[in-house]
Amino acid sequence: MKPKIHLVGGCASTFVNEVVSKHAPESGNDSSESAASKNGEAVALLEGFLTTIIAAVDASAGIVRILSPDGFQFRSIGCSGLPAEVCKSESVVDAGCGVCGKSASSGAVESSDADFCMSRYGAAFFAEACKFVLAVPLGNIDNEDDQTGVLTLFFAAEQNVTDERERTLKSYAELMQIALKNIWQNEDSYQLNLLAERQSIANEIHDSLAQTLYYAKIRASLLLDAMKSDNDLLAYKCAQDIDEALESSQKTVRELVTHFRCQMDPKGLKYALQKLVKDFIARTGITLEYDNQLEDINLPLEYELQIFLIIRESLVNIATHSGASIARLTITCIDGQYQFAVEDNGGGVGDSAPPEGHYGLEIMRERALRIGGTVGVESVEGLGTRVQLIFSAPAANPG
Repeated sequence: MKPKIHLVGGCASTFVNEVVSKHAPESGNDSSESAASKNGEAVALLEGFLTTIIAAVDASAGIVRILSPDGFQFRSIGCSGLPAEVCKSESVVDAGCGVCGKSASSGAVESSDADFCMSRYGAAFFAEACKFVLAVPLGNIDNEDDQTGVLTLFFAAEQNVTDERERTLKSYAELMQIALKNIWQNEDSYQLNLLAERQSIANEIHDSLAQTLYYAKIRASLLLDAMKSDNDLLAYKCAQDIDEALESSQKTVRELVTHFRCQMDPKGLKYALQKLVKDFIARTGITLEYDNQLEDINLPLEYELQIFLIIRESLVNIATHSGASIARLTITCIDGQYQFAVEDNGGGVGDSAPPEGHYGLEIMRERALRIGGTVGVESVEGLGTRVQLIFSAPAANPG
């Protein structure tokens, strides 16, 4: 397992800032801030482990180091009990450096006096509290591929490493490794979310904007031909079509900007829908009943994203076109079939109802197809509209 944490300058607090700044995009939103916050919480947990371990073994200070991706250097990701300038100096060391390199190589707890460290930085470097060093390999010592780093502890006096104490130190190292893996998994999860969001943006642009602009381009070519042939009637019609297409594109761009400024809650679909319902009621004044009959909604990211966007589009249609005073969102799962239904008591299909192309139904159906589902619409004039998304529970990943 290769580490994915970048150099942070030695201090755990600096590492938190690095993670947050690394994951924060240029235009902040709730999703990115929450992702950065989660990583920050994981790092705070790592720092808490280090502080606890130092106190538990009666050490004076400690440093957590991981191997760089090329395996040539140790990089500090947590430092406690040492001055900031010392943490900074120890932020990068050679992978074979002293007792740390020996421990990583042997997969065992190694000990030494601090003379080697002092020889590199001077006798005052670690002061009186750090005269002896214990290095504990991180990860499963029976699996060389899992040896991602070293926990280094500093003591004021020489330590007797008994078998029992070595087992204790290895247990602490395993806890530290768990914390590290959580951080890496959070980072992987963030990257997957980011990729899904980018794909969603690409899909939205293609579905909502590219086709309209392509139509405008075709009409522009026809307009030029009409002008060359002095066909004023056709030229006027083409110019009118282009104007309507550009107006539609401008409206679509505004909707896309609004759409991607308000992304799904990173905590998952359940929380995202709760927030969506709350915001809908506050913004529109329409009563929205929320009936979620599932104890939890645990679906793959792509499923949750498409479901969220379909439901939000349905609610936008209610607020914009229906004239409803009451709406309802119902979620059920029967025999492996998920059903998300949005219904209202509005005007239903009538003369004032917008054309299907403007209602977003086709886009909702395309979203449903991406998760193997269907979207159906039942609408009766004067009695309201019901939009229902149905899809089968995704197959569990093997293993």
